[in-house]
Amino acid sequence: MIKWLLPSQIPNPQIRVWGELFEQHPSQQLIENVRTDFRLLSINDRWFLPVTINDTEFDNSYVCSPYTACVSYSIEELDRNIRNPFLNKSLNLLLKGTSNWLIRNEINKTIHVNNFLLSTNPYPDWHGIYLPQIVRFLTEQFPQHTLIFRSLNQVQHSLLLHEFERYGFRTGASRQVYYFHPNAQTWSKHNNIGNDRRLVQKSELTYVSPAEIGEYVSQIRELYNQLYIQKYSQHNPRFTELFFEKAFSNQLFRFEGYRNDEGLLKSVVGLFELNGTITSPIVGYDTSESPKKGLYIQAIDLIFRRMHQTGHVLNLSSGAASFKRLRGGQGHLEYSAIYFNHLPHARQQMWKTLLYLLNKIGIPLLEKYEL
Repeated sequence: MIKWLLPSQIPNPQIRVWGELFEQHPSQQLIENVRTDFRLLSINDRWFLPVTINDTEFDNSYVCSPYTACVSYSIEELDRNIRNPFLNKSLNLLLKGTSNWLIRNEINKTIHVNNFLLSTNPYPDWHGIYLPQIVRFLTEQFPQHTLIFRSLNQVQHSLLLHEFERYGFRTGASRQVYYFHPNAQTWSKHNNIGNDRRLVQKSELTYVSPAEIGEYVSQIRELYNQLYIQKYSQHNPRFTELFFEKAFSNQLFRFEGYRNDEGLLKSVVGLFELNGTITSPIVGYDTSESPKKGLYIQAIDLIFRRMHQTGHVLNLSSGAASFKRLRGGQGHLEYSAIYFNHLPHARQQMWKTLLYLLNKIGIPLLEKYEL
């Protein structure tokens, strides 16, 4: 019923290709700051979930490192978003003070289920069926590992969250993400959408379609790095050129963008679509250009167009909160569901304390500062 499968045994082509990618290449050849054991889990031969297994790896990206998410990345977010000196200093001291305690209690000894190693992981049409069997299977094989399901929210996963709580999982808030629905009446109420479309129409850049963008793979990586790594955080996934080449050739993402007359890519998006949900793990633009050129707007407009083309819900992740709200984005808290009932008492207490802090201190901060 619950078992590991080789990529060649997976009937779902989208999941199979992900598995083949990590079967053929060590994770660090694909994502510089990710060292992990990547596997594929079968649930009754109907649902197939990517799984990552870790032990320490404290310099990993937050996509498979709770330590990075709770300490390293959070410190960056505080310094970037919280201007109140007293609050900033107090929270920095709290995070740095808990660092060694989290390491001692093996916070990174984890199994992340349904983990594509992306900032946002869409879920298949699975609502927690066979969850007790999954827990038993994983904890019997890895009795010292915490189980984690990331990227959960009440909009799409209310039934799944209920099942997690029913079977002993605890939930902790991680960030606020923004949802868009392809509703024409709602869409038309936002003047910014019309302004964005006019800016795109006046642009001198040339559209590069998914079929044409293969020759720009190295430029896609450069634009992504300019925005997500250099501007935002070194703890975001640092995808390699090999990853982008494989992602394009295997159609893991839908890439499209805009170039100038010299053939230089200026803005780009890479969309990941699963089970009626669109996510945008890859967004990039030339940050050296003037904001007046609206390169970010042009990239996001491509995502909105895809939403209307497919009729799918768009999860536009976190960040740029004001920009997204002004275009109809609805903010919702994102959670991780965590199972640690089988662990030694000290490690259970660590998780209980950490989740208390995340929910009692973290949620008000997430909502106030729109993190």
